Amino acid sequence: MLKATQYQAGQLGNLLGNLQDDRTSGSVYIDTTVNPNQKPRSRVLVLKNGEIVYGGLRIPDNNQEFARRIGIKFSHSWADAAIRYTAQKLQNPSSFRELLERIVQLRVFKWEEIESVVHAQVVQVLEQTLPHSGQLQLNSMMELDLCYGKDGESLDWSKLMHDVTHRQQEWAVLAPAVPSMDAVPRLSPRALQSVTDTKVQQHLQQWVDRVRSLVDIAEQLDQDPLDLAWSYMAWAVSGWVTFEEDAVATEVVPTAEQERPIVLSVDDSLIVQTTIKRALGDRYQVLLASNAVDALKVINTNAIALLLLDVTMPEIDGLEFCRTVRSIPKFQNLPIIMLTARDKFSDKLRGQIAGATHYLIKPVESKQLLEIVDKCVEQTPKILTSSSILLNS
Repeated sequence: MLKATQYQAGQLGNLLGNLQDDRTSGSVYIDTTVNPNQKPRSRVLVLKNGEIVYGGLRIPDNNQEFARRIGIKFSHSWADAAIRYTAQKLQNPSSFRELLERIVQLRVFKWEEIESVVHAQVVQVLEQTLPHSGQLQLNSMMELDLCYGKDGESLDWSKLMHDVTHRQQEWAVLAPAVPSMDAVPRLSPRALQSVTDTKVQQHLQQWVDRVRSLVDIAEQLDQDPLDLAWSYMAWAVSGWVTFEEDAVATEVVPTAEQERPIVLSVDDSLIVQTTIKRALGDRYQVLLASNAVDALKVINTNAIALLLLDVTMPEIDGLEFCRTVRSIPKFQNLPIIMLTARDKFSDKLRGQIAGATHYLIKPVESKQLLEIVDKCVEQTPKILTSSSILLNS
């Protein structure tokens, strides 16, 4: 049974969460729209009783193809021969689990190696799809008897999201040189004449065509886009490549938008930041900061109309930062909307005491966020103290 669902930017996480809660089994095909002028990015996740057991560009055609991919990743020289031999002994020739169990028994692979490969693929699927709008299709008839370890475990959702967040931080480090994974590299004048490494020269000549993004190049090379980005950062620093930034990655405010109210979003999640910028970008200048220190610099150097503030942040949390902002006289009437996954009344009360104007529970729909931001900005002259709290239930 194939069910298709259209979703907006930032909503995919909710849909996957619903499938998890419903203990759904089957294949989830995701076509995400990164650039409306390009074809959708297609990825797939496989669920078993609501838990993720596989993810990638596509589902392997058979169990031997899957096992060979593991062997290639770890350069096991005799893996192919072992896989062919083992496949002939299976009671169920199409079973992924049985093939993997036998290969592990032969000590060709370890369960940890198999799981690590799939874990890395799923992290990349989530990283590349969660921030964007698109279409999800569930095929409940397409399942894999895939699981890991002696106990037949699925992948750990919390570890997956931890790694997604860690990669966001790495992308943030790269951002001055490599704007995003969707940025399109282009050769600088005389770049090829300047490169002395033959392999680098061949790579640039073959792949840098002002059409393919880093993700596109990495996909065709079967590489991790983040690993590839570190190489491109070195090449950018050397002056060999520059980047055409995509609409999501760019932080440059066009001249026509300079009269729009400025919203500062403070959050250490690139996915959340991307969602917020998409939701508000047509009506506001959206500035981004990943921590309280950077945010304080921004609000002191820009005429901020509204502050969006994540409660959970490294070093200085959102509540403490909110209190700091409210202690500065010129920011006593600044609208502050706190975004958090904490939905208890006591959490809302702490936000009110800290000085929040409004309190929203993540994930928040883009339309709802825009409506509340509009209302807060319009009412700014009427907000006299932080006691005029509107708590969103």
